[in-house]
Amino acid sequence: MVLKNYRTLTATQNYTGAATTITTDLPRDFLIQRVLLNFNGTTILSGTSVLVTDALLKCVKAIRIKAVGEGSSRTIFDVSGQDLYYMNGFDNGLGFELDNTDTTAATHTQATGWVCDLRVNKLDPDDYSVSIPSYLLSTLQLEIEYDTSANGYGTNVSSQDFDMTITLIEGIPEASEDFSSNPLMTVLSKTLNGDASTGDENFDTFFQVGALIRRDFLCTESSAGVRQSTEINDYSITSGQIPLMSKIFFDANVNKDIMNYRTSEVWDGLALVEGYTMLDFANNRQPFIPTSAGLKIDGLSTVGYNVGDLVLTVDKNNVSSIIRRVQETVEG
Repeated sequence: MVLKNYRTLTATQNYTGAATTITTDLPRDFLIQRVLLNFNGTTILSGTSVLVTDALLKCVKAIRIKAVGEGSSRTIFDVSGQDLYYMNGFDNGLGFELDNTDTTAATHTQATGWVCDLRVNKLDPDDYSVSIPSYLLSTLQLEIEYDTSANGYGTNVSSQDFDMTITLIEGIPEASEDFSSNPLMTVLSKTLNGDASTGDENFDTFFQVGALIRRDFLCTESSAGVRQSTEINDYSITSGQIPLMSKIFFDANVNKDIMNYRTSEVWDGLALVEGYTMLDFANNRQPFIPTSAGLKIDGLSTVGYNVGDLVLTVDKNNVSSIIRRVQETVEG
């Protein structure tokens, strides 16, 4: 039986409105299941501020977890603050605290948070099936890339001062339990740019193939970087000559998200979050499949696939769309 261990690290990261990357060494004692990040501080505005889309969230340009073991190095988690915040909202049915709408000339106390969730079953606090056995690694690091106040918040920012607090949710295996052969879950982002035409466009490098794909969190943005659900009309996914999803209307996929993820609020009009939807290859509420050999992680196996064997086709309403995804993959 795995015992739980919760701890907030004494080491914090400090953000002061400048573009910088800060690395924190994570302890290598137990099974790391989740990394909770709390971002608390102040923004001082010298005048009325024109906010960027997703202000404050964009101050965190990327959250990465990097592991080194047995002579190799892997980035196993790489997601922007903006994308991770909304993906957390899908998984948890409700977004974390987010105070990012202050525009008046004053000192504003603000906060938000994220979770790097390394579970197959996001509903099960005891799921350690893909947790990181950190005690087998020589290095495990949390690397956060921060952006400038102008890019991350808006205009007329005199200063910002935020602390990033890091909390680990871990499992302590008993002596008889062996997690050394745990499958590796990666959560990685990729951004592609559409061409200067409307209508169908194929993206044959959208997916990372070669392992089990559980899902892709899709974000569609205008050429100016404004996320919007009207950027594409529909999408299709083909595996070789086999259609897996055909001309799925974007709004219909959002309706599916509401039913499957049981979210408790609608954030942006009729969409859960404007410009976001989930491309699911697994059942998010029953992520394990019973087999004669035991439970198997659900998803689309792309073992043996080459780049271009799994293709996303989007019917674009606008030219030069920005198409971004966060893919959850399980190896091993």
